[in-house]
Amino acid sequence: MKTEKKIMEPLTYVEKNMIESYSSIFGGLSASTKLELADRLLKSLRSEPAGTDGHVGEFIPEKSAEQIISEIRESRSFGKTRILESF
Repeated sequence: MKTEKKIMEPLTYVEKNMIESYSSIFGGLSASTKLELADRLLKSLRSEPAGTDGHVGEFIPEKSAEQIISEIRESRSFGKTRILESF
């Protein structure tokens, strides 16, 4: 299986704390349990969709940020008269 070499970004403060927390939890596990966890982590890395960093719900826009901002501003209705329909 061919693996892609990715440049790893520096971990955030929260990510570092999560790793420390998990490490302290896993410290008391048996060697076979740790190997099973490592195996599952590796499988999850291999099964991530291409083009993502594993973030669920990752937003990949087709438009530029400027276009999105412009559309949002144009859709605002401050100061405009609104007509409400009755049910």
